[in-house]
Amino acid sequence: MAIKLIATDMDGTFLNDQSDYDHPRFQRLLTKLQEHNVRFVVASGNQYPHLPQYFTGLTGEITYLAEDGAHIVLDEQTISEDVIPQSLLGGFLRWARTQPLFKQAWILLSGRQAAWTEMLATSKRFKQSSYFYGNLTHVMDLTEVTDAIYKVDITWPSFDVSAQEKLVNQAFAGKLRATSSGLGGIDVILPHVNKAYGLAKLQKHWQISYAETLAFGDSGNDLEMLQQAKYGYVMKNAPESVKQQVNLITPLTNNDSGVLAVIEDFLK
Repeated sequence: MAIKLIATDMDGTFLNDQSDYDHPRFQRLLTKLQEHNVRFVVASGNQYPHLPQYFTGLTGEITYLAEDGAHIVLDEQTISEDVIPQSLLGGFLRWARTQPLFKQAWILLSGRQAAWTEMLATSKRFKQSSYFYGNLTHVMDLTEVTDAIYKVDITWPSFDVSAQEKLVNQAFAGKLRATSSGLGGIDVILPHVNKAYGLAKLQKHWQISYAETLAFGDSGNDLEMLQQAKYGYVMKNAPESVKQQVNLITPLTNNDSGVLAVIEDFLK
């Protein structure tokens, strides 16, 4: 088999709209991948502790490229992490408080020890966010958090956050970078950090080439990763603006196991 590394985004890509997938089918594939010494990597903007929960009960090695590439976990050990300097983080948070576009924003800090927010623990949004951040913790002031922070997760009630993304990238050019995370959210991370950055680290670690890599994604924060793989597939269900930027599109959507179908074709 020419492919030695497979990397996939989760939401809207590997997972269907119910945040699930065909477990028996994937277990069969994962077993075959192990037999062929093919590495399987989950690349997500989510925190690491949340990701293995999707694969409870399955047998096989999975590597986690979490926090959009800022935190890489191999064999349950952190092998790489990129944290936002405290002074820069504090400056960003104080700036955000002055911006009209941020008045309705929900802001979370995704850190090494926990996730942090000023949202009240009794609020509906806090409970919704706890699904993705199991260790979500309420604090009175985010600028006083001393944990090592990988990413700032910001969401709004409306789905179109292009103006907010542009505003952050203009105000913090060269210092921080905002990318769309889908569903009315942006991730704010260090400029050099993205899923491609994390994937490149793993390619180097395992001595696997661009030509031996297969990747899947569905949103703007997946594009660099898809360009880091010879076979970079955008999902059929991805926005047209994303599909226009790649050459390969999965024949099936995330709701029809589009990722698994392409992997099966490569295994034939």
